[in-house]
Amino acid sequence: MRQTHIRKNIIISAMAGMMVIPGRAVTVLAAENTESEQPFVRAAGIESALEKCYETDLKDNINLYLVPSDKGEYLNIAFSDTDDFTYIRSAPDENSDWTGKLYSDSTAQVLEYLDGWTKIRSGSAEGYVPADTLITGADARDAAEEYETDTATVTASVLNVRAGRGTDTEVLTQVRSGETYLITGDPEDGWYPVEVGQTDGWVSGSYITAEASYSYGETKEEEAERVAEEKAREEAAKKAEKGREVINYACRFIGNPYVWGGTSLTDGADCSGFVQSVYAHFGVSLPRTTYDMEHSGYSVGYDEALPGDLVLYDGHVGLYMGDGNIVNAMNEEKGIGICSATYMTIIDVRRVL
Repeated sequence: MRQTHIRKNIIISAMAGMMVIPGRAVTVLAAENTESEQPFVRAAGIESALEKCYETDLKDNINLYLVPSDKGEYLNIAFSDTDDFTYIRSAPDENSDWTGKLYSDSTAQVLEYLDGWTKIRSGSAEGYVPADTLITGADARDAAEEYETDTATVTASVLNVRAGRGTDTEVLTQVRSGETYLITGDPEDGWYPVEVGQTDGWVSGSYITAEASYSYGETKEEEAERVAEEKAREEAAKKAEKGREVINYACRFIGNPYVWGGTSLTDGADCSGFVQSVYAHFGVSLPRTTYDMEHSGYSVGYDEALPGDLVLYDGHVGLYMGDGNIVNAMNEEKGIGICSATYMTIIDVRRVL
């Protein structure tokens, strides 16, 4: 499953804060004061905190709150201990509404310990989970590395995910700026293996930020948004696959003649006749002229163009191949061939699949 609930740039940080004790609030001094989307507390002044804790009736539970490690002493960090996910509920009651989900790889901040329940915050999701679905205390310290993941955050406006390392390999799908994906292995030659939905591919390290991070839960609303985005991405992948079939077919006729007014892929076609005849092979009916093709399908931005999209100019049309190129019936001198998609000013890009 794609780890869309990853929050990038979240590293356990030192925060001033409160150590949560049922029925008590004990102030703990912190080494630093930096802001983080998912704050965890690294405590200084442990002796003072211990003294206050021993003034309570919670001596036996002190290990739940102070977790020593070679990186310092952490407060209130927990990891999920569940298959698939646990519902985060609005109240410490199995019958209460669920407000989010804590996944099997999630990290959480403990806000309060209750009888059989724990109040947590994980990402934007906050609420109650059964206590036995969390790893806390010294066990959390020991499990921390298991919950750390390597992720890639896209820095380019649009980035191709390829079947292999290099720009000469097949484009499997595209990802957008700010999206974060799981890195599934070691980088090779400046390329990183990533998981995008159900697709495993490679992206150039020049256009991502690679980092170690933790995963968090998500709210009910975030889940609905993610599912919708994944569905849209899957649909785009299907269209891209079909579009590549269109391009592979169109490229069979490279080198054949350009004929004004023609529609024959073998004996000669003009630009719109070429595009019309290629798509007719796939059962898609397009208008005869470039002008009318400007109203076919629906418009997409050039930075979103997929193989098979129509690239329209003033009096000309071609089929987008990917990597900034089109295949088109060029002119009588060059016939059917390949050229840069930006050799003239683009009026529109239309998707007809």
